[in-house]
Amino acid sequence: MNWTISGTIEARLSLQANDFGEVELRFHSVRRTPDFSKPFFGHVFSEEDRRNLMVSGNMGRVVDLVHGITGETVPSLISRDRLTNELVQVRAEWVRIPLVIKGVTLDESQRKVLREGKPLYIENMFSARGTLFNAAVQYNADKRYVEFLLRMGVTDLREVPRVFRGKELKKWQVEKLKAGEVVYVDGLVDRKGKGYQGYQGYLRFDKRIGKFEFSFKNTWKEEKKEEKGNVRNRGRGI
Repeated sequence: MNWTISGTIEARLSLQANDFGEVELRFHSVRRTPDFSKPFFGHVFSEEDRRNLMVSGNMGRVVDLVHGITGETVPSLISRDRLTNELVQVRAEWVRIPLVIKGVTLDESQRKVLREGKPLYIENMFSARGTLFNAAVQYNADKRYVEFLLRMGVTDLREVPRVFRGKELKKWQVEKLKAGEVVYVDGLVDRKGKGYQGYQGYLRFDKRIGKFEFSFKNTWKEEKKEEKGNVRNRGRGI
């Protein structure tokens, strides 16, 4: 007796070049969530990796992946296909960042942030209607271009978090960080719970990427001295 079973399945079809340069039809089935339990080309996802992929769709950093055929190590970015929840990678060397985004010319440091897969906050861009707006952008490995993070649940990258490594920051510390200043903090706890219990150091907040920067010895002190020196020299006409 022959049985015939029919049904429907949600999927996306795409044309992609394989490792031999040949274009082939690929079938991408829709899944409820990505499978983070297994290594992805040798990469084991951290909690932050998973959170970034589920919130913005982009992991936000370059990681080394192992090529399935050659075994070579390939620095890559990873994003989530928001339709199928499939994880997609792109070689870091193939990432191309535009010089201008919505009327704003990016400097090399900003383009470097995007090439590394990190989000970047850009101000005074021009919309299609000719109005100014600010937004965070990030490179998407699935789409192969820089996208806007306007409606993806991404918090304003300029907003300073209230907690750093288990330490709740005081109001005056948050205000100084918002102003781009360096603050001294103590009572910090190692994120892995090992070593440096109750340690201290200096903290500042980089608004471009929405991340804290920490230093045991305030490495930015010399930068401030150099900046002040440059200002004085310009004032003297040097």
